[in-house]
Amino acid sequence: MQNIYKTIRSKSYSVSCELCRIGPSICIPKLLNNALDTVVNCKHAVSKDEIIVNEGTALDRFYIINAGALKTYITVEGKEQINGFYLPGDIIGLDSIHSLKYNCSVKALTNSLICELKYDELMTLVSQNTHVRDTLFKLMSEDIHDFKKLILCFSQKNAEERVGMFIYSLYSKYARRGHVSLNIKLSMSRNDIANYLGLTIETISRILTRMQDLNILTARGKYITIKNLPALIKFAEYHK
Repeated sequence: MQNIYKTIRSKSYSVSCELCRIGPSICIPKLLNNALDTVVNCKHAVSKDEIIVNEGTALDRFYIINAGALKTYITVEGKEQINGFYLPGDIIGLDSIHSLKYNCSVKALTNSLICELKYDELMTLVSQNTHVRDTLFKLMSEDIHDFKKLILCFSQKNAEERVGMFIYSLYSKYARRGHVSLNIKLSMSRNDIANYLGLTIETISRILTRMQDLNILTARGKYITIKNLPALIKFAEYHK
């Protein structure tokens, strides 16, 4: 049987325009008679740990990751609380439309490439083009669905299920972007993962060790290899 799983590359993941969440319908100007050639500024390089935007800044554009990874966070009593990790093909800023201010700060986890989609000009296109409008509504609906799943994770799942669900969600997200591989490189630190999942680093390490003992995966530094995908799904008690 042919092995469909590709070995992970040492460089950052990237995504083709066709597999980006906003897709050709918004991002490729020729499909809209070049109407977007001034709306999308593609492949702008940002450095690891660079803050792209600060919480509370006026919303003037959306950010789409082409390569690398970003995180969003809020500051509570001087401490960082991570509320999202964004990978190639993801778009940041849709949750800020209601207030016209970024709800979170955005920081690069790795050296990354991002595209910028201008807010005002996109809204003009939304009013003029029903296909663009429907695509934007679909993206917002997907984000609401993902947020509900996150709330479910925190309210009903124990620590082991949270970690299992997190790893499976990374696998699924990369697979949807064309990187079908059982080898995952974590762009975020274990400290960031613990912060995001509301756990301690020690708990994360203990659970990863247990998953290795169960022959579900192996974890070495930033690299995770899934050895038994059905067992991982069962471990996470993951439901779509």
